[in-house]
Amino acid sequence: MKLFSLLLLVIGLILAPAYWIHAKFYTGKQTAMLTLASVAGADKAAGSWRSAPFQLQAEMAPVGLILHVDASFSPNMDEHKPPMDRYNVTISRQGEVAKPLLITLKAANVANGNPMFKEHLLFMQNVQPGSYQVEVAPASDLTMKVEKMRLEVRQNLSEPNSHIVTGGIVLLVLGLLGLIAI
Repeated sequence: MKLFSLLLLVIGLILAPAYWIHAKFYTGKQTAMLTLASVAGADKAAGSWRSAPFQLQAEMAPVGLILHVDASFSPNMDEHKPPMDRYNVTISRQGEVAKPLLITLKAANVANGNPMFKEHLLFMQNVQPGSYQVEVAPASDLTMKVEKMRLEVRQNLSEPNSHIVTGGIVLLVLGLLGLIAI
């Protein structure tokens, strides 16, 4: 029973989180990796960041935008309260601005003073052709200093199949229940 439960647990881990992460971040083809620049006159630690304009075409769909952030923070922080910053991400197409997307970047612990984040911002099933630009602005006081921000543009993505993810979660739960029952 223990071996069977462990097998269910491993298969569930592969089908749920591992498959989901692979589909969200690694499918398709990388079209561009843009370095976001600090907006003129803004302090790098608390200012806004903006990408260069980039082109998207309808035949690139589905398209995903992934934000890569390299940050740092002071090592003398309370170990029970790792730093967490919130940002508003605004995407615009040819001057037309969309509603800001709120993201949270939270360090896993205070031991690593140089965390790297990878945040999946947007999945566009249908792409309206045009020139796009992304701006990232703090939504609250910052506790981490941003060293570098990059925007990855991926085309021809495949969205995770919800049936596979749900099946993986069910197997994960059954495996855990089997291990608890032993």
